[in-house]
Amino acid sequence: MRYSLLADLCYKLGERQQCTSMLVHPSRGEAVLWVPERAWPRTWLGVAAVDHRGRWLYIFGGQWCMAGNVAETAARVAWAVGVR
Repeated sequence: MRYSLLADLCYKLGERQQCTSMLVHPSRGEAVLWVPERAWPRTWLGVAAVDHRGRWLYIFGGQWCMAGNVAETAARVAWAVGVR
C-alpha cells in the first residue's frame, strides 16, 4: 500500500506540477519519495506514506496530508520545494 500511494504521488507531481521526484524502495526499509528542492545548494525533501490509526497519511517537511487527496498533496509538496 505504501509503495502504491507514493507511486501515485510521484506520477501526480510530474503530471500536474511539473515537479521532478524519485521513488526509492530500498532492499531494507520502507519506500520513500525524494523531491529535489529548487534552491541551491540542492537538498531533497523526503515524503513518506504512513499508516496512522488505520488511515494513510503523507508526511513531509513537518506537514501531513490525507492520502486520499493526491492532487492537494502534490500541490503542497511542489510548493514546499519551491515549484510555483
